[in-house]
Amino acid sequence: MNISPPKSMLRTLLVAAIATTLTASVIIGMSGTASAGETQTANSAPHFTVEQSGKRVIKQGVIAYNKGDYAKAAAFNRDALHQGLRIKHKTIVYSNQCATLGSQGRYEQALAACDSALKLAPTNWQAYSNRAAVNWLSGDKVQAKLDIKSAEALDSTAAAITYNINLFG
Repeated sequence: MNISPPKSMLRTLLVAAIATTLTASVIIGMSGTASAGETQTANSAPHFTVEQSGKRVIKQGVIAYNKGDYAKAAAFNRDALHQGLRIKHKTIVYSNQCATLGSQGRYEQALAACDSALKLAPTNWQAYSNRAAVNWLSGDKVQAKLDIKSAEALDSTAAAITYNINLFG
């Protein structure tokens, strides 16, 4: 007698496993360190960068992101964009939203957020680094390498940039 679970249950378990792996990849990326025992998937995922600010609504988004609650982080970021922030803070929010949406696999929306950040501040290395990570994950390896090189030209000491350069080759 075949006692295998229904396909819908297997699909749900697979999605949960992928989400857990992605969350672990982002958490490892945020900590800047990974032990030799980490999974290959976690080691081969690019790192996103979220930037803190003195603005409460931005802080709330970063806290939610760092907890892996990307839906809440995205909501805080959307909220922040409707609060009449200065360009500096809008740039941070757009770049953080790029990381948040990229972590959710919403690559087109993530790229749009990074592009918005770069229109406001063309020298924002975090936005270039996040856009590189999104491009890498979405399969555009050439653009990912170009973006990470742009980020490196702006800040050659950032850990996320160094990690992604090594990953991208």
